[in-house]
Amino acid sequence: MADVDAVAFATRISHACQASRFVRSYDVTIQDNLLVKVRADLLPGAFIDVFYNAQTGKTSFALIESNVRVYGADNTTRWHIHPFENPNSHQPSEPVSFETFLQTIASWLERKG
Repeated sequence: MADVDAVAFATRISHACQASRFVRSYDVTIQDNLLVKVRADLLPGAFIDVFYNAQTGKTSFALIESNVRVYGADNTTRWHIHPFENPNSHQPSEPVSFETFLQTIASWLERKG
């Protein structure tokens, strides 16, 4: 993803948030046209944090509930997920798009009721 500039990445995240019925609100911050930080509020006490560095391609998505990561995906060293069952563990994965991450979260929210 390092070939994607910060504005294009932020736009993609914004469009996915707007299309999601679970994202109540979101805030996008772009620093130095290089770093993107997004917070997407889902339900009371739950939100998604997104980080992207356009220079290095470092990307991370984390679902936070009650101030604890309960699921995540990032490409620190290589792409991996932090599964719901054990969010401190690393399971190797193919690259994860924000849209795919959001679909996983939507399924989780539907199961939660």
